[in-house]
Amino acid sequence: MVNHQQHSLEPIRDSPPNTMMHTDDRDDRLETENDHVDRVYLGSGIGSIDSDSLEKLVSFHGYLTGGAFIGVQILMLGKHLLHVKEGERIHVVCETHNCIPDAFQILAGCTIGNKGLVIKDTGKLAATITVHTPPGELAHGVRIILDANKTREFERLHAWYMNTEKVPHEEVISELKKAGDGVYSCEYVEVPVQAKKKKRVSICRVCGEAFVEMDGDDGRCIECAENS
Repeated sequence: MVNHQQHSLEPIRDSPPNTMMHTDDRDDRLETENDHVDRVYLGSGIGSIDSDSLEKLVSFHGYLTGGAFIGVQILMLGKHLLHVKEGERIHVVCETHNCIPDAFQILAGCTIGNKGLVIKDTGKLAATITVHTPPGELAHGVRIILDANKTREFERLHAWYMNTEKVPHEEVISELKKAGDGVYSCEYVEVPVQAKKKKRVSICRVCGEAFVEMDGDDGRCIECAENS
């Protein structure tokens, strides 16, 4: 059971006072005086990300799509709203297979393999982020969605979101930067963390191959059960 509580987005500081924005329209990069690290502006109320991290995402995904950029924005918003500290583990339930999950894998280390990322495909540009919590306790989290009622204020972004026009990804990303956190809605949630079940490995009575048995299995692996 997931408990939901509606909240408005909190204001987020884009950058510390010693950060200067360059007027290069190509990537809206920010450079911090103290460490000279190039940063990419993500939008009002969201802040920025170091360019090296974004390049890793681009390399992994293939190119920077509007969906991948939304994943970055959702990740940064979620970490801020949950006050996630540097190096603190998070878990993500992403509601689409398309583009968004790669941001969580590359930038937060949440993967399907380490169980930090779960895909629950509802077809929505949304994700729930929770902080790592021991089994038996409630994990505090936040669900963030790109809100179609709010994207109406940005005509080209809304047309892309509703799939009524073909809009180049570069234009979508530009609109997302202008919109910032103003096109997202969030709700805080509490998610029960289940204890890890002991793995039971059995030999399928049909194909003879080893498989991880789940409760209710009748000695057949999923594939053989489906093909019977």
